[in-house]
Amino acid sequence: MTMDVDHTEPMFGVASDKSTDDWYTPSWLFDIMDVRFDLDVAAPPGGVDWIPADRYYTAADDGLAQPWKGFVWCNPPYSAPYQWALKWAAHGDGLILLRADMSTGGPFAAFAAASSLFVPKGRLRFVNGFGGSTSSTTFSTVLLGVGKTADAAIARLGLLTDGVSRKLGVQPHRMVFSDER
Repeated sequence: MTMDVDHTEPMFGVASDKSTDDWYTPSWLFDIMDVRFDLDVAAPPGGVDWIPADRYYTAADDGLAQPWKGFVWCNPPYSAPYQWALKWAAHGDGLILLRADMSTGGPFAAFAAASSLFVPKGRLRFVNGFGGSTSSTTFSTVLLGVGKTADAAIARLGLLTDGVSRKLGVQPHRMVFSDER
């Protein structure tokens, strides 16, 4: 279920997992969620084979400047998640994987907009640029969902892993977020 084959050539033009802040989500997460995304909004060039998305935006496409339609997957650059989290919160249909850090406005807005969340037990082991597992990250992560499809996917993660999933309370109205940090 996990991707454990190392390649001798970088998969996404990455010299090592330490030369970038791109952290690729492990395949087992998608296997368990069992959903298909309309769009991966922050993919490496060529997309990621194990992310079930019909379309993707890369850094060259500037996913933040493009329209997001349908059910989206967002694993934003971890050095600058702010604008990604705000756009995800405003979009209102999909999943976003973030550091479990509410000390900045973007992730806080994503938490506030979420209808469900999943917290893995321990630290998530991402996939490096050669296709192998990285060592555990130095931070905790959280998967946030909004919408019925996301809520069901997160519920499956809670049932089939050691992590914790929760359906969150209903928001009384659609939230609007400013660019204030």
